[in-house]
Amino acid sequence: MLTTTSRQRQIGAGMFVAFLLLTAFVVAGWTQSVDDAWMSLMEDLEVPWLLSVAELFHHLGSVPIALTISLLVAVAFIVAKKWWAFWAWFAIVAGAQVFSTVTKLLVDRPRPVDALVHESSASYPSGHAMVSGAAIGIGLAVILGIIWPNRYRLFLGVGIAYAVVMAWSRTYLRVHWLTDVVGGLVFGTAIVCLVAVAVIQRRGDAQDGIDESGE
Repeated sequence: MLTTTSRQRQIGAGMFVAFLLLTAFVVAGWTQSVDDAWMSLMEDLEVPWLLSVAELFHHLGSVPIALTISLLVAVAFIVAKKWWAFWAWFAIVAGAQVFSTVTKLLVDRPRPVDALVHESSASYPSGHAMVSGAAIGIGLAVILGIIWPNRYRLFLGVGIAYAVVMAWSRTYLRVHWLTDVVGGLVFGTAIVCLVAVAVIQRRGDAQDGIDESGE
């Protein structure tokens, strides 16, 4: 357990530092050439069926659906009496939403001008990637992996795949720059890792207390 939490803490801290550096590069304008090149690539690869996939993920990551998913998962944890999972889920999703909103206000990056869907908020970081992709997708996978450790890799693989496709869809619809979705994924995953560390440590301390009491 100590090895697992130590690794997750290092990953979370590393991703947080990477997010700060990426944010500084975005604000300085040093990433725009990469963003422009990726945008041109997405335009060149535009085909109807991929647009349909991207639009599906656009709707899955919208506030009404993301909120509904979050509430349903929260209710499921309450019904199952997994209170630690409920609070971990709340911390991950709420934390990602708050930090995404605050960062958007601080950076205030304009969105691409030729987006295929309409969004009114600032561009950096991508809320779809950070909240729906990383927090909901990877976050739920990590919590389920703690509940069922023998299926951890399966859950995590599905969660990561969902988050990556969600991030890709935002650039394919030209509603976000590449660095917007990278920043969202990195920051969101950092939050997931750090919350997971706190949960694992707390559960470990509780189990140690039970063992010491002989119950």
